[in-house]
Amino acid sequence: MAVGLGLAAGAIFLAERRAPLRRRGQAEPARTLRNLAMGALSMAVVAAVEGPVTRRLARHAEGRRRGLAQCLPLPAWARDAAAFLLMDYTIYLWHVLTHKVPALWRLHLVHHIDLDLDASTALRFHAVDMLVSVPWRAAQVALLGVSPRALRAWQGFFFLSVLFHHSNLRLPARLERVLALVLTTPRMHGIHHSTVREETDSNWSSGLSFWDRLHGTFRLDVAQRDLRIGVPAYRDPAETALRPSLAMPFRAQRDDWRPREAQRLSRAPAQRGG
Repeated sequence: MAVGLGLAAGAIFLAERRAPLRRRGQAEPARTLRNLAMGALSMAVVAAVEGPVTRRLARHAEGRRRGLAQCLPLPAWARDAAAFLLMDYTIYLWHVLTHKVPALWRLHLVHHIDLDLDASTALRFHAVDMLVSVPWRAAQVALLGVSPRALRAWQGFFFLSVLFHHSNLRLPARLERVLALVLTTPRMHGIHHSTVREETDSNWSSGLSFWDRLHGTFRLDVAQRDLRIGVPAYRDPAETALRPSLAMPFRAQRDDWRPREAQRLSRAPAQRGG
């Protein structure tokens, strides 16, 4: 399974370079390398902490028939399908929380300040962000009754989905509209990474796109040429480097959705008066 996921991930990385959706603005390969470095730190947390916890809970859920899906009077394959859908939906809820809860946004912000968007952005998460998500993931597995089979299936799907919808891959618009009926697509997620907050507050789905349609947060009405990727208060490429990114959650926070220059101007009269 790991080999298959690796080959699929490699195919996405190659495809987005052959058929780019948006023009890149940042120097390469420095940007990709720092995203990969952050991804390595995050995946180390997943391997060391999340993986052992969720696997043990999944074995317990199936062995003792605990959790929502395990209580359903259905065959094992149907319980696994229900658990898969529930995992995907509750990840949608978690994603919303990472934007709406200030303490979680401090960490998730590190992912959103990337000034370009491609498959490497899918790996650009703060390691503490991954660590903080472990209790949520553990609760998902335990309360939803996710078996080891369903967990492996969902993890593989989720990994490839995150790479795919963060990618800078240009698909035919008609094909993407069809895919977006079921899956989160690059154009969908590009809108979520917009510098316009009303656009960022949409397309929260990370796997199946049903949840955005269910909650009225689905958008596919912004042309990619009109998008600016990132967060208004963090437009300096130097701030996206590895060291500043790792330190960012632990520093004083800005008004993220106002350009930094405007924040300086708004403070200037008070400084002169003082």
